[in-house]
Amino acid sequence: MKYIFWDIDGTLLVTGLAGADALRQAIKEQFGVENFQFSHPLAGATDSQIIKQICIDIKGRCHTFDAANLLINYHRLLPQFLQQRQGHLMPNVEKTLKYFKGLEGFTTCLLTGNTTTGAYHKLKRYNIDRYFDSRYAVCGELSEERDELAKVALRRLQIYFPEQEITGDNIFLIGDTPNDIKCAQAIGARCLAVLAGSTYTREQLAECKPWKILDKLPDDPKKLEQMFNKA
Repeated sequence: MKYIFWDIDGTLLVTGLAGADALRQAIKEQFGVENFQFSHPLAGATDSQIIKQICIDIKGRCHTFDAANLLINYHRLLPQFLQQRQGHLMPNVEKTLKYFKGLEGFTTCLLTGNTTTGAYHKLKRYNIDRYFDSRYAVCGELSEERDELAKVALRRLQIYFPEQEITGDNIFLIGDTPNDIKCAQAIGARCLAVLAGSTYTREQLAECKPWKILDKLPDDPKKLEQMFNKA
């Protein structure tokens, strides 16, 4: 069995900055800060990491109460901003997910820095939540570090399928940032980096040595299946 773990933002879809704008609104409501400027890049970061850094930037340290309130307000506002912004699925995403759903020998999973709530708000907005089994979703509230999310993903599969000897060799991670590549490497998995929605160049991603880099997902998903089977 091969397990395909998908990142969300920049890989499956783009939201037209709905997430960042919802977070800025939550910051304004909670801390009174107008048009907050993030001190660290959001792409490839976990929501836990982002929330912690915001609290530190504003208050000098991160109190659990402040972080929890900010996350609750972000989750409350996100659906509204997702509806307002002009986001879209990345090329060939839906046909690829549909092709692999139920395909013998493959399981489609989720590995994202988004929290579970945030992740499924985005997937539902673009009508692709049905392609993912929440039992195998590994999301950003589990750790601030993306590498740790990969380790959780591997362990979860090993627990659910004790009859299989699952290692990183069974796993493909599809992403768009250097952090996605490093995340896969943390468990010996292969990362397929896709440029279509990435904020990074081919050269920047190549420096991190992903398994492969594609401009976009293939028009024919069978070509992707063949790539995975030849790995």
